[in-house]
Amino acid sequence: MPGVVMKKNINHQDDAKSITHFLSQVFRKVVRLVIGTVSLPALYDILKAIYVEEAQKKLAREGSKPTKSAIALMTGLDTRVVSSLMDESLDSTMQGQSVNPEHALIDMWSSDPLFRDPKTGKPASLPIVGKGRTFQTLVLRSIGRNITVKTVIGRLAASNNIRVVQEDVEKVELLSRIYSPISNDRAKQTEVGLIEASRVLSAVIHNMRSDPETRVPQQGRWTYRLDSRNYKEFRKRARQLLDKQIKEGESLLEEFEEAAKVPGQVTVGIGWYQWSDHEPEEED
Repeated sequence: MPGVVMKKNINHQDDAKSITHFLSQVFRKVVRLVIGTVSLPALYDILKAIYVEEAQKKLAREGSKPTKSAIALMTGLDTRVVSSLMDESLDSTMQGQSVNPEHALIDMWSSDPLFRDPKTGKPASLPIVGKGRTFQTLVLRSIGRNITVKTVIGRLAASNNIRVVQEDVEKVELLSRIYSPISNDRAKQTEVGLIEASRVLSAVIHNMRSDPETRVPQQGRWTYRLDSRNYKEFRKRARQLLDKQIKEGESLLEEFEEAAKVPGQVTVGIGWYQWSDHEPEEED
C-alpha cells in the first residue's frame, strides 16, 4: 500500500513538472505582450487575487467548505494574505494597482502636496536633480532607487507626458496625466490577443470537465518539416483557406443569432489562427 501511495505522489510530481514547463511557454507569450505596460508587482497582485477566487470556486465545486486554511493550502499563500484578498473583489484589487512605474510617478506628482504647486494645486515644475521638491525625489519615492532619473525622463518624454525646460535650473513639466506606453493600435492588438488566448483556454477547461459527447472542437495540426524558404507561400495559402472558413463560420453564427438581446442568452464563437515557432524578424 505505501508503494502505491508513493507511486501516486511521484506521478503528481511529474505532472506538476510537466505543467510548469508548458506554463512557462504560455507565460512567456503573455509577458511579451504586456512587458513595459503592466509591471510585475501589479501582475503578481492580480494573480494572487485570481488564485484565491478560483480556489474558492474549486472547493465549492468539490463540495468542500472554502475556508481560509483550505484556500491557503491550495494556493500556497499565507492565511493573512488570503483573508485580505477575500475581503476584496478582483476589480478593487486591479483598481488599486499602479499598473506600471510611470503611472505611479504621475499619480504621486498629481496628488502629493510636496510635488504640487501651492498656488494652483497643479503638478509643479520640478528641478531635475537635488533634494526636496525635485524630480529626482519624485522618482525615488514613487518608483525606487533601481531606476535612473534619466531613464524615467526618456520614457515619459517619448510618450509626450513631460517636457524638459531649460531655465536657470533645468526643470521638468508635466504635460499630460494620462500615460500610454503603447499606441492605441498596439493596445487593441494586445487586448484582442489576450482575449483570444483566454477563449482557447476556455475550450480546454470545458472539455476537461465534460463528457465526450458534449465537448467542443479543440484541434490543431502542424508539421515540423517546413522549409523556411516556403514559409511565406504557406502563410499565404493558409490565409486563403481560413478566409473561406471564416465566411462559413460567420454564416453559421448569423443563422443561430437571435434578432434582439434578451436575458438568458449566452456568448459563443469560433476561432481561426495560424501559428509558427519563429519570430517575425526571422522571416527576412
